Amino acid sequence: MKSRVIPRISVTGLATLMFLTACARPISDPARLEAITQEALSLAQRQPAAGQATIDIPKKHWPPAIAALGSQNVRVDDRRVHILIQQGFDGGYGYEIPRDGHSLAMPAQCYSQPGKSIFWHSPC
Repeated sequence: MKSRVIPRISVTGLATLMFLTACARPISDPARLEAITQEALSLAQRQPAAGQATIDIPKKHWPPAIAALGSQNVRVDDRRVHILIQQGFDGGYGYEIPRDGHSLAMPAQCYSQPGKSIFWHSPC
């Protein structure tokens, strides 16, 4: 009887993991990516100056294209805007928009680039 229970739990756990992983993908629409990038850079202009701490942007202050992503949080620091889509064990999934267009917080292998000056990261 135990042998039947263990495979069912494993299959259920695997299916759940596959579902959660499938949900965390970057969008591919160039117009939406450009809107997200522009909104993120606008947030960055109004937020911390060099050397200041990271600021969590309250959900009610998220611009429309960023809010439409269904993000978990949006943070701005003196180098980038980070839009967390799904929490993960090691960084989660989300977008990073560097103020200078290329300086990233994690190693390069953690990213793909779905649009100009916007990067998608996965746990790494």
